[in-house]
Amino acid sequence: MKPFFSIITCTYNSQKFIKRNLESVNMQKYKNYEQIIIDGRSKDNTPIIVKKYMMKNPKISFFSRTAKGISNAFNIGLQKVKGKYVYFLNNDDFFYDNGVLADTASFLEKKDRDWIYGKINVLESTGESLGIFPERKIFQLASSRLLKYFNFIPHQAVFMKKSILDTYGGFREDLKVNMDYELYLRISKNTKWLFLDRIIANYLIRHDAASSSIRNRIMNMKSFEEIQALYLNSTGRFIAKGANYFIDRYNKTYR
Repeated sequence: MKPFFSIITCTYNSQKFIKRNLESVNMQKYKNYEQIIIDGRSKDNTPIIVKKYMMKNPKISFFSRTAKGISNAFNIGLQKVKGKYVYFLNNDDFFYDNGVLADTASFLEKKDRDWIYGKINVLESTGESLGIFPERKIFQLASSRLLKYFNFIPHQAVFMKKSILDTYGGFREDLKVNMDYELYLRISKNTKWLFLDRIIANYLIRHDAASSSIRNRIMNMKSFEEIQALYLNSTGRFIAKGANYFIDRYNKTYR
C-alpha cells in the first residue's frame, strides 16, 4: 500500500539535531507514512544516527547525494517519494506532538485539497518559544492576492499533493532562498488550498542558517522582492516596496 504521507528530510552534518527530528516522526500515532532522508554526504555522524533509526523504523529510507543546493536536494527527494501528500521536515525541525499526522490526515480526507498549510511554533536556539506563526487571522485566509505581498505560509507546515508538484514542477534550483515562496506563488491561483488551524512543527531559528540568520536578512529580502516582481504589476511592486519595510520589522520579532 502506498503511504499517505511522504516526509522529506534533507541533511548535512546534522548530528546535533537529526535524532530529535527522527524521533518526532517515529512517535507519530498515524503510521501510514514514509520518511525519505537526502543526505549531502555528511562528514559527521548523521548517517550513522539515521541508519540506527532505520533498524527500528523501516519506514525510513536513506540516500546519500552531493546536492547542488537545498532546492536540488528537495527535488532529489521528490524523485524518491511514493506518497499522496509530500511534507518537508528540515533536519533541525521536528513535529509539534505525536498527533500531527493523525490530525492532518483526518483533515485532508474530509477536505481533499491540493495543498494545505498550518502553523509553526518558532523556537530560539535555547528552546524558548518566540511565538506561533501565522497567528493573525488575516494570514489564515489562504488568499492568493495577499500572498503576493507577504509570505504567511511556513513551509514547515505545508502538505502538498505529489501530483501538484509533478504538474507544476518542483523547486527552482537557481534560488538559494525563498524557493518555497516562489512555488506557492506559482501554484496558488490554480490550485485548491486551505488553512489548517493546527500547529504542525517546531521551527528552530539557527543564526548560522541561510533562512533564519540575521546576517542574511538583507540578502533574503532582496531575493523576496525579486520573486514578488515576477508576479506583480508595476503598481503592485510599488505597494510591495512599502509593505516590505513593515514586513522586515515584523520578521525581526522572530530574531
